[in-house]
Amino acid sequence: MNSKCWWRYRASEDNGRIRLSDSGLRPELKRRVRSYACVLVTSFLTIWGALSIFYGAVFERSSLANNINIHVIDLDHGFIGANVTRMLLDVHATPSTPVWLAKTDIQSLDQAKAWVRDRGWGALVINPGASDRYHNALSSGGEYNALDAMTLVESSGRMVVAGMLFVQPAMIAAAGQVSQRFAAQQVAKYKSVQPQEQANLTALLCPISYTTVDVAPEAFLLAPIMTAFGFLACLLPAVGIMIMWKLTSFSFFTQVRFRDLTLMWLALILGVALILSLYLSLALLAFRGPGYNSVALTYTPATFFKIWFTGFAVVLALSLWLFAWFLNLPPIFITLPSVFTVVPNIISCISTFELAPTLYRFMYAMPFFNGGRIVQYVVSGAYPTLGRNIGVLAGEIVLMAAALAGSVWLRQVLSLRSISDPQGWFRSSMYFQSPIPYYKTGEECTSPRSTKRSSHLLSTKNTLSVGRDSQAPEDDIIISDCNMDSTDQTIGCLGV
Repeated sequence: MNSKCWWRYRASEDNGRIRLSDSGLRPELKRRVRSYACVLVTSFLTIWGALSIFYGAVFERSSLANNINIHVIDLDHGFIGANVTRMLLDVHATPSTPVWLAKTDIQSLDQAKAWVRDRGWGALVINPGASDRYHNALSSGGEYNALDAMTLVESSGRMVVAGMLFVQPAMIAAAGQVSQRFAAQQVAKYKSVQPQEQANLTALLCPISYTTVDVAPEAFLLAPIMTAFGFLACLLPAVGIMIMWKLTSFSFFTQVRFRDLTLMWLALILGVALILSLYLSLALLAFRGPGYNSVALTYTPATFFKIWFTGFAVVLALSLWLFAWFLNLPPIFITLPSVFTVVPNIISCISTFELAPTLYRFMYAMPFFNGGRIVQYVVSGAYPTLGRNIGVLAGEIVLMAAALAGSVWLRQVLSLRSISDPQGWFRSSMYFQSPIPYYKTGEECTSPRSTKRSSHLLSTKNTLSVGRDSQAPEDDIIISDCNMDSTDQTIGCLGV
């Protein structure tokens, strides 16, 4: 059989092979163990850093809810409006609940809805004429509908997660408590005066209640995760493609001009981002749900293309950024930019900065955040900041393209000077394997260390000594992963 490996020793196949317990292999094993330990430590630090960033952004949000403001708007200007406003402003503020504030520059319910959609988290509006209708029901027994007294105006599309966790529960709880307290006050007041036979008892027992209006609806099932995981699902395949490009493009950097290399990588990344982002829009089209148009803005062909090109801008900016890092990082560190790019971007989509420490304000610049704001405006119409979001994304694309050009130039210089090898290892690494000759000065070539290493290489044609192996004794066994070494040649041609 032609098998390469057997459990038992076979002279014909194992001739020339060594045992791991061979004393000559120990120095090499020690170097490998130290290298693997360095990888493990790097992984620990990466995990710790990523989790610290993520948990640091969300673990205190229940104690920072008082950074969110909900407004009470009195359009009644009667005793119901005055009492409800006073009750809400007297609510004891706690770190875990939003703060109630009075807003006095709103003149109509439509104006209140427009303000909440464009700038606010939510508002409780005391409708015009609420006091007059209540007085009429008590004095003449006319028909009375308590739901006409107040309107809860909310905007679920501003930030879906924060709205579900804090804004909507706080508004509903406050409206319910105010309704109960006001009813108890009116019953006690009615008992203390002479009852009127024609009074509407329904109005007395339930004087005020509320209806809810969502001016920027985004209540479909995919809303909490649509942007964060949609962008992530588009970016991760791009990461794999770019790592493959980095590991297989060494010959391009040694034989192609810098200008052409830069244009090639820009075109390739642009094409990949355009194709991958298409699936984000297709996924929303397929899984938005049968009741989508009733809980969000009507889905149109324009919606499809807006989401597609928003995803394209996000993936393009991050792909340019990551590939600029990948080109010049050794394999041991190649995961770092991915982790420390993805985690803050995910947080910027699923959390809100009012509920995070001040340090996290830098996430306003994250592509996921700006792309998510554009998508949420397209889907719900909430909190329009299109100019700022598009400007940030466009600026980041330009800056990342410039960073990629600089990284391509650096990669080409390091490759041609035999400082970096095809995998990205640098000359100081034990794994360094470059087919490009390394030109040394005359002093380096005649130094005892260089002479010793050259004689050792000549005596071991089938082995390779790289990196720090030059200090190993001649009886040590040195492991090589390739059959070619030109790192100590002092003459040669770069082939370009």
